[in-house]
Amino acid sequence: MIFGLFLYSVSLLSQVLAAIFAISLFLRSHTYRSVCGFLAIGLALMVGRRITPLVQAFNNGHINLIDAALAVSISLFLMLGMIHLKKLLIDIEDKSFLLEEISKLDSLTPAMSRVETLFRTDLEIKKAFRSKKPISFLMLDIDHFKIVNDAYGHPIGDEVLISLVNKCLEELREIDILGRVGGEEFLAILPQADKQEAMNAAERLRAHIENTSCRTSTGRDIFITISIGIAVFNPEAEEGIDSGSILRKYYAACDKAMYEAKKAGRNQICVG
Repeated sequence: MIFGLFLYSVSLLSQVLAAIFAISLFLRSHTYRSVCGFLAIGLALMVGRRITPLVQAFNNGHINLIDAALAVSISLFLMLGMIHLKKLLIDIEDKSFLLEEISKLDSLTPAMSRVETLFRTDLEIKKAFRSKKPISFLMLDIDHFKIVNDAYGHPIGDEVLISLVNKCLEELREIDILGRVGGEEFLAILPQADKQEAMNAAERLRAHIENTSCRTSTGRDIFITISIGIAVFNPEAEEGIDSGSILRKYYAACDKAMYEAKKAGRNQICVG
């Protein structure tokens, strides 16, 4: 009887631990929260099945050793399974979170990726419809960037792109969005910025880029200039239009303005 009680006690302890692991996984997990919740409920209810034989043994002194052996085996395997499942799911969620964060950034520069930039811009447009405040779109493009690549090589060209983004981030506000949308094209979104504020910000960017060199790994300082196109979205003037249409319209408008700035001689800003 003592051996049987020992087996049932180990079974109960293992079942309790399995339930605790399931509950902790439910509290920790986000992606698989519902699955972990069902497991936690099921394993917690099974604790009652492990208590019943112990109560019966104390009441009538009868122990079924076969049932006790099966109970302890099942509970131990459930506990071990939950331990490994917890490690597995946490590892998967951590890697998924890391991949999600990486996908938000451009593969080369500190700017946002094209997909994340457009997604965040769409959210800002929806906010603008609620707040009735404007959004300024700035398209930036490096002047004669092909000459940089041809003269110094693409690795140095990559360093120039990284330097450009860092300089832009120095001038932009924390609430502004900067994303790489092409080879040497970048889109800056300035929430709550009207036309004059956008022009001031664009001029600060243009002047900062023109007057500060890009220090490369070769020790050579490379100077570049940028052309900037501006388009300003006023939500009060375009009510009833969906955010996707607004995004496409003003993306095209600032891109067109940027090309107008290039046609006008480069190293300048143009308002669409």
